[in-house]
Amino acid sequence: MNTILTELQHKLIVSCQAFPGSPLYGPDYLQKMAMCAIKGGAGGIRACWPDNIKAIRSITDLPIVGINKVGFDDPQSLDKVYITPTFESAAEVIEAGADILGMDSTPRGRTYDDINKLIEQIRKYYPEILIMADLSTVEEGLKAEEMGVDVVSTTLSGYTRSSLKSSLLEKSTYMDEAKLDNLIHEEPPDLDLLKALKKSVKIKINAEGRIWKVEQVIDAMKCGVDMVTVGAAITMPEKITSKFVNAINTVYPSD
Repeated sequence: MNTILTELQHKLIVSCQAFPGSPLYGPDYLQKMAMCAIKGGAGGIRACWPDNIKAIRSITDLPIVGINKVGFDDPQSLDKVYITPTFESAAEVIEAGADILGMDSTPRGRTYDDINKLIEQIRKYYPEILIMADLSTVEEGLKAEEMGVDVVSTTLSGYTRSSLKSSLLEKSTYMDEAKLDNLIHEEPPDLDLLKALKKSVKIKINAEGRIWKVEQVIDAMKCGVDMVTVGAAITMPEKITSKFVNAINTVYPSD
């Protein structure tokens, strides 16, 4: 199974996700999205929900990082765990064909002991599965390594209270969650966290979160990470379009 991590070494993982309300929502569309990423040279795919993972698994042998977002239709919160929060949600994506299980490893609304017990349960029933810990701080990375995960990922940097910039944290007390999320998306990737993790942990590191430019991929690789995951900048046309529209609006704000 460790050959999977070797396959992903210094490779790009493309996060192929779409959510209710998106024209690209559904297994057929996401399968084709993954095909485009593979044609472009992606070394792996990150996918959400069992039906999408099954559809993508049917067309590729590349490594799939599978996640299961639970309660994502509810208003998003800095304090809520969405990414594979339970054993049941983990089992669904593993059995759908994921090679690596992506799961939130932040202690929001739970303890590190709770997370460790969840990982132990997953290991008991699925001993061959690799685990990628989505996290937001160095402390969470160190704890995840202690719990025996295979990869740490900066997916949640900026999306938890412990990692949100102080200027945005102040705004979070009164700002609509959707608007706050858009502001967070505009922040650059957390290179400081990548560098700190490189110094602190011995396991593999995945750079993920708010990577929009080729230059940012290069910067992340220079931090010594093992792999990079890019999502919205490749697979969310509505967000890509909005960035161009917003750029025009800064020049012609009154139109």
